[in-house]
Parts: sequence; C-alpha cells; structure tokens
Amino acid sequence: MTVSVSLGPRLQAVASLVPEGSILGDIGTDHAYLPIFLYETEKIAKAVAIDVHEGPYKSALTAVKSRKLGDFLDVRFGDGLMPLEVGEVNTLTLAGMGGRTMLEIFSARPDIMKGISNLILQPQGAEGAVRLTLLEQGWKLGFERLVEEDERIYVVMAFSKESGWGLDELQERETVWAQRLYPLAEKEQIPEKEFQSIVHILVWQFGPLILEGHKELLTKQFNEYRDRLLIQMKQMRKSNSPEIIEKIREVSYKLTLVEGLSSWQ
Repeated sequence: MTVSVSLGPRLQAVASLVPEGSILGDIGTDHAYLPIFLYETEKIAKAVAIDVHEGPYKSALTAVKSRKLGDFLDVRFGDGLMPLEVGEVNTLTLAGMGGRTMLEIFSARPDIMKGISNLILQPQGAEGAVRLTLLEQGWKLGFERLVEEDERIYVVMAFSKESGWGLDELQERETVWAQRLYPLAEKEQIPEKEFQSIVHILVWQFGPLILEGHKELLTKQFNEYRDRLLIQMKQMRKSNSPEIIEKIREVSYKLTLVEGLSSWQ
C-alpha cells in the first residue's frame, strides 16, 4: 500500500508505539495524518478520528475522503471521547494537548476507558501528573522516550493494562534517586521533608524511565528546566515578602537537585 502522508519525529514516535492490529481512537486528530499513516502502513485495522475544532475536523474529513479511506477511518466531530461508543476502540492516541486535559478527557468517560487496553500519549505539560494519575488507576507504564522536533523536546509515553512497570516498581526508582541525591542534600543542608518532596516532583516530572537512559536530550531538557527556574528566581527577587523569600529558597533547592540529577547522566 502506498503511504501518502509523512509524520514528523513527534508523531512518528507515537505511531511506533501503537500495537499491531489495534482499533484506534485518535483524539485531537487534527488532519488525521496519524491514523492515515497507521492504516496505510497496515499497522491498525481501523480507526475513529475525533476533533473538537471545526477546522481540523473538516481537514481530517477531506484527507480521509481524498484517499478513499472512509470505510476504515471514521472522522467524527466532538469533544474528547464523547463521540465514541463503548467497546468501539481498544487503543487511544492523544498528542499535542495538555496533560491535565488528557486526564479530564479520560475521567469524563469511564465506560469507554474500561475497554481500552493501550494508551499512547504525548502530553504538553503536566507530564508528572499524567504518569502518577494513570499509574494510581492501575495502568502500567510500558515505555517512554524523549523526541526532538523543531528544537523542542517532547515526551511520548505508552501505557498498558497488561504489561509494563506498575506504580510500586517505579516508586522504587524514586527511592533510588533519593539515595543518590541524599549526599548533595546533606552538603547543601536541604531539610529532609523538602528534599523528599522535591525529589518526588523531579523524578515524576522528568520520568522514572527516561532518567535512566536518554542522555543527550535529557541533558538538554535539564538545561531548559534550569533556565526556567533561574528566570523564575530572578522575577521573585524583585519582591521582599516573606512568602516570596520562602519560594526563592525552594527554587534554589530545586536547582541544586536538578544539577545533581544532571551529574548522573
């Protein structure tokens, strides 16, 4: 079958994690390039492509019709999982939207989520909340990786109900990072409670699996995070209020521990 669309690195990473033979629900489909690519490479059996915005919905309709794929790719207009019927798809892809938006989409249709076996997600923000919330709900994290596109770094995650790392296993990795960073906390006299809290935030923000093996892009991500903290600190130093002084101290501790994480790469 001739493949008539090409994907950038971000969507290529998403596509690579979709299980063979999936019946896909692509939420926030935009031009429907992802489900088109997956069908034309014979990776999925069929798909429902959904978008809440009229412009992308019409673009997706046009793209599917022009390729005569309407019997296999069903384009629908609607919000999140609302246009889906129970049991209609077994895999969901969501890319290019906020992590908290993804979680709201899932929580709005628990009946649909019961029939989903795999989630492939590319959140933009709140990555830690996505990881922890889904793991707490019983999902397993099978894979996650960093991808660079247009000089921006994205994270792609694959969750499954059947295989992968569960919450308890990944919390053990958080414990390992706390042990690794503890000498630095002692040296800088970071209070124990704040140390544990910051380690928790950083491990789940950057990703417990990613921290073990994405050296080049992870180093760049550390640098970007550090730059954001420095800008935040510079802005806060314009105020002398006790609350802001306390927040400056917290940001300083974060900077110290991010440096510690970076030194392990």
